Amino acid sequence: MTKTTRLLLTIFLVAFGSLMCLVGTGTSTEKIAEDEGSQVLERFLGNWETETQIRHTGPPVRQFNTAGKAVCNTTLGGTFYEFRSESVPPGESDLQVMTYDKSAQVYRQWVFSSDGYTHTADGTWNAETSTLLWKGKSGEASFVIEDHWLSPDRLEWTLRRTDARGNVLQTISGTGTRLSGRLSK
Repeated sequence: MTKTTRLLLTIFLVAFGSLMCLVGTGTSTEKIAEDEGSQVLERFLGNWETETQIRHTGPPVRQFNTAGKAVCNTTLGGTFYEFRSESVPPGESDLQVMTYDKSAQVYRQWVFSSDGYTHTADGTWNAETSTLLWKGKSGEASFVIEDHWLSPDRLEWTLRRTDARGNVLQTISGTGTRLSGRLSK
């Protein structure tokens, strides 16, 4: 093989390899959507102080306030976001697992509480209002959760749970204030 042939072969292999790398990187809108989905969920990363007001419509009508702490990290290779919260003093705790389903272009959430409560929800992001809106069902009840970002370090949220006839069963409102910067993935 001559020097010129080897040079041409080398150039061809480098060019072909580069082309295959570009094809395999997924620079399509699917990759862009995944990145945007991750950027939204990255807002949850870090250590948080929480305050919550819980109102049950009854009977009997009950209302109480709680304070707590929370931490959010990525897990399973950065695909899922694990948000763990605990009341202070300890007693109640929750685990939220969130991800972005790029094929359906929807956020997914699973919640597990120390009192046995669980739910799954689908979410949509509104960039104009900085709000992540979750909707789902738990048993016979439907719920809507609004996570509204006032700033990168301040989150206000509400949950409204209704029965099959649309009667309000419970409302919960809360705030989260980041205590430390976002954690790395």
